[in-house]
Amino acid sequence: MPRIIDNLVHFNNRGDETTSSSTKMGLVNLKDLVELAAHKWYKDNEKDSMKAKWGRTYNWKELVKEIDWRSLKVRHDPVVYTDIDSPGTPKNHILFRSTFLNDTNREQEYNLKAERRTMSTCSFSIFEGYTTEQCVSLELEVPLPKCVLEASTGFRRQYTLEQSKDKQVEEELTWSVESNIKIPGMSQTTAELLVQEDEYHGTFEMKSYFIGEIHIKLYKDSQEVLSLEFGDLDDLFPRDKGFRKDSRGIYRITRGECKARFGISQKVELHAKPLPGTDLILRQSQRNSLDQQNDSRKNSVKDVPTAPVTVLRELINGTSI
Repeated sequence: MPRIIDNLVHFNNRGDETTSSSTKMGLVNLKDLVELAAHKWYKDNEKDSMKAKWGRTYNWKELVKEIDWRSLKVRHDPVVYTDIDSPGTPKNHILFRSTFLNDTNREQEYNLKAERRTMSTCSFSIFEGYTTEQCVSLELEVPLPKCVLEASTGFRRQYTLEQSKDKQVEEELTWSVESNIKIPGMSQTTAELLVQEDEYHGTFEMKSYFIGEIHIKLYKDSQEVLSLEFGDLDDLFPRDKGFRKDSRGIYRITRGECKARFGISQKVELHAKPLPGTDLILRQSQRNSLDQQNDSRKNSVKDVPTAPVTVLRELINGTSI
């Protein structure tokens, strides 16, 4: 039976139990487990402890509970990812499009300058594990899978799941381009800024070990009436809530999934084509050029000076021919 020392009750009365198995037990809230264990002790011992200290008992619902998590630590094993859909062939998304038109016979040069922003998203969803409330030391930190970190930019290496089973993060990426584009005569060129995006979908699993102790204080009208200390975590984290114990201590397995969509690279594509009717204009231009050449030749023939003509006459029998 636990004993009270200066209104402090210590729990440390269970033997070791070792097992390596874990079944899917859903999500549990550590705060609920601590209050449940404290309530159980209070029901069993309130008459002796409270009457001895205060000469009366209090209804459990009337008491304010304050949990001190500072002495409880969590050690996480490395996260193991199982890919469902790993990054494959990137998908192109057009962020910017501009068309340059040159209706002259000379090549022209234009300056292309553009800047656009995209959002890379990553979501985590836990379907088995534990949740906490306002307890920084117990928050779950989940790293991104290696394939996403290697392929993308903008994401941090890991994210913290604060007091929730779901988390979505967004990271903004800026894509920019500045280049000179040469446009041939009588043509139009369309420039497109494309961003290549990829997606990832996988599940993860992580084993978390709990070490230390937990304190809970009970208050009535702002006055502390009882302080409990749980030194053996077996009292708080039972097997029927998914907790297991091995040679390293009590642990809980967290399972969830990760989905990510992220930009990996950019490129500029140029698509050139002649202006409508360019062939007709070109043929007409060629005909005009030929006509000009022919006219030039005719003019050159007219301007050639006439050579003198020499008349030869022969006298045959005294008669000129």
